[in-house]
Amino acid sequence: MSIRALTIGVTALLLAVPAGAQQRGTMEFGAFGSVASFDNALSLKSAYGGGGRIGMFLNPRWSIEFEDAEMRATRPNGLKDVNVGLLSGRLVAVPIKAGGLSFLVGAGAGVSTETNFLHSYGLDVLGGVKIALGDNAAFRVDGVLDWLANEDWKMYKSLRVGISLYRHPAQEVRTVTVTGAAPPPQMMMHEDSVSAAETRRLRAAEAASLAPRRGRAAVA
Repeated sequence: MSIRALTIGVTALLLAVPAGAQQRGTMEFGAFGSVASFDNALSLKSAYGGGGRIGMFLNPRWSIEFEDAEMRATRPNGLKDVNVGLLSGRLVAVPIKAGGLSFLVGAGAGVSTETNFLHSYGLDVLGGVKIALGDNAAFRVDGVLDWLANEDWKMYKSLRVGISLYRHPAQEVRTVTVTGAAPPPQMMMHEDSVSAAETRRLRAAEAASLAPRRGRAAVA
């Protein structure tokens, strides 16, 4: 199969997958694996690990999210490996969405800690992509850059790959009231009323038929 045919096929698949129906109040729960590389001046080299995130959509294009990542980092010069923890929160936007494909950009702040010496807050930016796996799940890949304020704004880079699951808010049930002229009341005639009216009619007809006879009898 040629590269061109493969590219066309993947693109068609992405456009065919229904986009996730995120709306205000939709919650995102994610798990990911991560790798990172650090500025050499931080006495750290590379790290691998995993983490999770929880987020909430403010509307289909904007969300807030919080992440916790734990990694095992190697150190230069034969030093012992250490644990690194990353805790961050950010605002995320979806500037481009095409079918089941969404591009993400975000910015926020976080805290980075290391077993022995690294304890710093800082800022981060995110760029990523989501591929919808239906309305309730998505495959997500993010690249994150962090700058550490307590370390002269030195930087480290992270790549995160994982799955997101969505919990949508309960659908509102709306009651629509239709206003308009009320239908005219229906007259219900009971059997007794019909019988009484028919009796009066028969009596009136009988009286009318007897009237000429009484007149002739009076003349005679």
